[in-house]
Amino acid sequence: MNMTRCCLPVLLALIFQGAAMAHEVALTAHIAADGRILSQSPHWISQVQVQPQANYFTQYKLSLDKDQLRQAPGFCSVSPLDASSYERQLHGAAKVVGTPLADKLTVQTQLVDVPGASGDNSLEFQVLCVR
Repeated sequence: MNMTRCCLPVLLALIFQGAAMAHEVALTAHIAADGRILSQSPHWISQVQVQPQANYFTQYKLSLDKDQLRQAPGFCSVSPLDASSYERQLHGAAKVVGTPLADKLTVQTQLVDVPGASGDNSLEFQVLCVR
């Protein structure tokens, strides 16, 4: 009887935790330097707007599909994938800017520590969000 009293709350907590974790979804996308959506799974990005700032950074505003995301992603991460040149592989950096919202996500790419003017900072990248 005492064993049942102790185990029942633990068992119920594990069941509720498993049910809550079962609803997490990983959202991924591969975005080209010019803002084209190369691939995504599932379909969660409706369009990408590119705003280059010469010799500084390029900002990508991802408009998210409201049918797919009814709430904001809990976590997003981005990684540059641009292998078009050695300089872009070595100096390319990408980051999520601000808090991801249910309707938009902002990503910024930049060539860091490039000697002289960096010129075009647009980079191909992959983004992962979890909700």
